[in-house]
Amino acid sequence: MESVETFGLTKIFAGRKVVRDVDLKVRAGAIHALLGANGSGKSTLVKLLTGVYRPDGGTIAVGGRRLPSIASPHAAGALGIAVVHQEAPLIETFSIAECIAQFRGYPTRAGRIQWGRLHREVRGMLERFDLALDPAMLAGRLSAAERALVAVIIALDRVGSDLRLLILDEVTASLPRNQAEPYLDRIAALARSGVAVLMVTHRLAELDGRAARATVLRDGAVAYEAEADGIDERRLIDEMVGPASPGAARSAAPSEPGLLRRLWAGRDAARRRDGAAGVALAATSLRGAGLRDLSFEVRAGEIVGMAGLSQGGVAVLPKILAGLQAVESGRLTVGGRDLPQPWTPRALIRAGLAVLPADRLRAGGIPSLTVAENILLPDLGRFWMRPRREADLVGKVVAAFDIRPALPQSLFGKLSGGNQQKTILGKWLALRPTVLVLDDPTNGVDPAARETIFARLREAAAEGIGILAFSTEPEQLAAFCSRLMILKDGTIAHELAGAALDRRTISRWCYA
Repeated sequence: MESVETFGLTKIFAGRKVVRDVDLKVRAGAIHALLGANGSGKSTLVKLLTGVYRPDGGTIAVGGRRLPSIASPHAAGALGIAVVHQEAPLIETFSIAECIAQFRGYPTRAGRIQWGRLHREVRGMLERFDLALDPAMLAGRLSAAERALVAVIIALDRVGSDLRLLILDEVTASLPRNQAEPYLDRIAALARSGVAVLMVTHRLAELDGRAARATVLRDGAVAYEAEADGIDERRLIDEMVGPASPGAARSAAPSEPGLLRRLWAGRDAARRRDGAAGVALAATSLRGAGLRDLSFEVRAGEIVGMAGLSQGGVAVLPKILAGLQAVESGRLTVGGRDLPQPWTPRALIRAGLAVLPADRLRAGGIPSLTVAENILLPDLGRFWMRPRREADLVGKVVAAFDIRPALPQSLFGKLSGGNQQKTILGKWLALRPTVLVLDDPTNGVDPAARETIFARLREAAAEGIGILAFSTEPEQLAAFCSRLMILKDGTIAHELAGAALDRRTISRWCYA
């Protein structure tokens, strides 16, 4: 079998090269690891190799043929390229056989489905992967590892016997580590049979003894390559993170004092806090939804970071704190008051817990409403039939957060990402919450808007608001937080503070 290669592969979106002159060689019979931080170009490269996108430059060589592009996912399959994504393409209420038949088709005779034949064929496919599963079993009863292996079977079946390249796109991210090991052993055996495997992953420990070569992408270009005997975990992380960007060091951005106090003038005195005194948020023994006996606290006036890989609990915890995801057991205390379950969004907001979500357009604001309407939404009753009070608050938020254009009647959906984020942050801080949870608050935000956001958040902490920040950017956590908790496998694995709180140390704890 022959390798699959790319030569100078380039993809441009809106004038920006998201993949830049990438040369990559995935050898037959070996696992090649593709690594990189979020936004490095990994997903775009995978889509170029599978016919989802067409390149703006370069070529792809498959089976000895050099092609300017792969026309479609169907064309990729015809060339022997299969891809398995993180989310298995299974329907919970369908049987395994039915899930597989959605892609390969149902065997029929005289217009009727031959169920016996379908089950025999699927049983044979499962046995070739040493999966002792009943084809009639519902997909919803499969373990995470079994779901991932059924997804591989579906991908391989769509290509047939001419498989040249198998791409695993963050498949193990959804697998518990104890289930990932046997899954990867099956993939390694498949590679030894002569298939080229490109494995996109964040779990560096998975490479040991499996990957023959590793390539690191950064800013769309190849930043580093190494053979198996030269793969060094520390070096890989350093190359993924890259050099420190200007202005990433700790800073106390100058800001006009008292902006938030003016914003809060006239609010209920019960919301006021006397600086850093007491516990703003305490979580005790949270279990379920991927969490494992998770306990932590954030003190009033403290800025605490939370980092880790998405499958470790970082992705689900903000949803739990927003009341969008239930847990099996555990306690939440806000400002010294226990919150009875269920923790609904309304109950959490009323208790003084506000969450700025990662998806600002779908979950943070309403694009079709104005800036003013978005700001007023959480506390509409306070402004009913009081247009002067309404205009006063909106004007103060627009000024305090430097929202541009400074037109309250502008549609939220027409603002830039940075101004949308400032609007949402202003909306929640206008409530003077006890604790503010930030889910990736600077993602897609320009440097100037970041400084404004950080200035207001530091001011909020100085006024006694507890802040819990989740971020995919270690540099921002290092610059902004006084201490940081590493969330792994659903529990706190480590805590960083002081001199240990730097982007490289954070990255090593997250990826190791």
